[in-house]
Amino acid sequence: MAKVISILNQKGGTTKTTTSTNLAACLAVKHDKRVLLVDLDGKQGSASDWANSRVGEPGDPSIIPTVVMGKQLARDLPKITAGYDIVIVDGAGQVNELSGGAIKAADLVVIPVQPSQYDIWATGDLVQLVKDRQEITDGKPLAVMLVARAIVGTLMERDARTALEGFGLPILKTQTHQRQSYVNGIIEGRSVSDLPTRDPARKEIEALADEILEILQ
Repeated sequence: MAKVISILNQKGGTTKTTTSTNLAACLAVKHDKRVLLVDLDGKQGSASDWANSRVGEPGDPSIIPTVVMGKQLARDLPKITAGYDIVIVDGAGQVNELSGGAIKAADLVVIPVQPSQYDIWATGDLVQLVKDRQEITDGKPLAVMLVARAIVGTLMERDARTALEGFGLPILKTQTHQRQSYVNGIIEGRSVSDLPTRDPARKEIEALADEILEILQ
C-alpha cells in the first residue's frame, strides 16, 4: 500500500511545491520508488506545470506521474494509488476542505515553515487542524515540521527551531535553505536531483528524503 505524504502550509511561498517536486524526484531517482505526485491546487497548478515540462524517455524514473485532485482527495486517492510506493500531495494555500482532506489521506504531514515570525504565526491554524485529526484517529497521521528556505547565518535561522517547538510537533533535523539551485531549471521540469552530487540543494533534498523514509518505516 502506498504511503501518502502531504506537504501542507496555508501560507503562500513556504516552498510546498519546491519541496514536493524535488522530494518526488529524489525518491524516484535515488531510492527507486514508484512515486505519484498529486497537485491539490488546481487553480495555480504549479506542480502539474513542473511535471508536464519534464522531458525524458519512456520509463525514465525522473518522469513523475502527476494528477490534479480536489475536495474528494481522501475518498478518491485510494482508487488510483495501486502500483505506487509513495504518493506526495502538494497542498493548496489556506486551511480549508482541501487541507482537511490531505490530512485525512496522509500517513505523514510535512509542514514547511520559513524562519520568519509571520510565517511561524501563520502556521498555528494548520497545526491545530492536524492535532484535531490526531485526537480522533489515535495519533494519525504522523506530522513533522520542516525549517524551509532558511538563510544561512541569520538570527532567525538559529532561532527558528526554538520558535517552532511551541507547536508541539517534531521538527525534522534536515532543513532547506534559500538557494538558486532550487529555482534554476524549473521551466524545464528539472529538479535538484539533476544537479551534481556535491550541490548543496541536492544534498539537502537527499537528506530530507532519507529522514522521511526513516519516519515512514
